[in-house]
Amino acid sequence: MRRVAPALTAAALLALAGTAGADEPGPPQELPAGAGRPILERACAQCHALEVITRQRRTLAQWDGTIDMMLAKGAKLSDEEIDVLAAYLAEHFGRAVTN
Repeated sequence: MRRVAPALTAAALLALAGTAGADEPGPPQELPAGAGRPILERACAQCHALEVITRQRRTLAQWDGTIDMMLAKGAKLSDEEIDVLAAYLAEHFGRAVTN
C-alpha cells in the first residue's frame, strides 16, 4: 500500500505539469506569409523543427548572428536570402530592442 501513494503522487504531478502554461500562446502552427518563408522552410527546416525556430524571440541583430552561426555550420544561403530571412525572422519572431 505504501508504494501506491508515491506512484499516484508522481502521476498527479506529471498530469499537472502537462497542463502548465496551457493558456500561454505557443508558436504558430503554420509559418506566416512573407518572402522569407520559403527560405526558412528550405534552409532552416532541414535541420531544425519549426517550433525550435518560431518559439524564439530575437532582435534583427540577434537573428543575423544566428544566421551567421548556421552559415558557419554549413547552411547554404545567398547574400540576398540572408537579408530576406533575417528581416522575416525579426518581423515575425522578433523582440523589441530596449535600452
